Amino acid sequence: MIKRFQLSILLAFLLSFVGQAQITDTVKKVSDTLLVPAGIMTPAQMDSIAKTEEAIAYRKNHTDFYVLRKGRLFASWGYNRANYSQSSIRFWGNGYDFTIINAVAKDRPSPVDLGVYLNPTLFTIPQYNFRIGYFITNKLSLSLSVDHMKYVFVNDQIAAVDGYVDSSASAKWAKEYDPTRLMEIPNDFVGYEHTDGLNVLSFELDYNTLFFETSNRKFAVDLVAGAGISAAVPKTNANLFGEIGNDAFHLSGGGISANVGLKLYFFKDFFIHPVVKMGWLHMPNVATNGLEIDKASQNISYFQRNITIGYQYKIAHK
Repeated sequence: MIKRFQLSILLAFLLSFVGQAQITDTVKKVSDTLLVPAGIMTPAQMDSIAKTEEAIAYRKNHTDFYVLRKGRLFASWGYNRANYSQSSIRFWGNGYDFTIINAVAKDRPSPVDLGVYLNPTLFTIPQYNFRIGYFITNKLSLSLSVDHMKYVFVNDQIAAVDGYVDSSASAKWAKEYDPTRLMEIPNDFVGYEHTDGLNVLSFELDYNTLFFETSNRKFAVDLVAGAGISAAVPKTNANLFGEIGNDAFHLSGGGISANVGLKLYFFKDFFIHPVVKMGWLHMPNVATNGLEIDKASQNISYFQRNITIGYQYKIAHK
């Protein structure tokens, strides 16, 4: 009798455990079931997801052209105007060595000297800028630029001269010059121009960042700032003591520069690039007549405004 009683208690215990397991499993299945069946969403949920996907796609497609620029090649050409600081210019050669102190110069925006007409020898290439570059990252571009500026010593200016001219170089201008006294500098004493021109070749590293973009991506504006190192290769027209030298391209020195500007993009690939640039040139080796014994030297600071028109092209993938 006792054994039957114990066996019934054990059977009841096992049945209760099995029942509890079934209940627990049922609860787990109920709790794992989605309130909204899979593949079916409320209109509000569907609208929210659609807007999110649209925003992601818009963000990716709307800015990738102007932001993901690594591998783009670009080139531009345009026009410049420049202002120059005063510069002490030293001239030396056989029988002379003198310096014009704080000489004044200007640019020549016209390809023709307006003071003399119908003289074909005065027609020169206008002041221009040319640049070709490549985006090495999405924001950094490396470029080679050619700035063809004009530097014209102002004739008949009043300045001090320090040094000497021997009679073997010029009977008219032979004397020791007193730097404490001002004098007029006429063209038959010194005429001096880099009009073919003051050519500055620079490697420039620029930082580009997108500032504005229209919703249809047809127009955008970049902010651009950079710096460069330069080589000065002027073609100098010199007239010393009434004798005109033979001008030739000549590596005369180098310098540094900094620039800031905008890039205005039209229809993605075309752009207008207005820039202001400040630079300094050290030119210790200017050829005045093509002979190694006749030279000039000077340091120039300049402030340039230029505007170029260009085109960019994708030549590499991300």
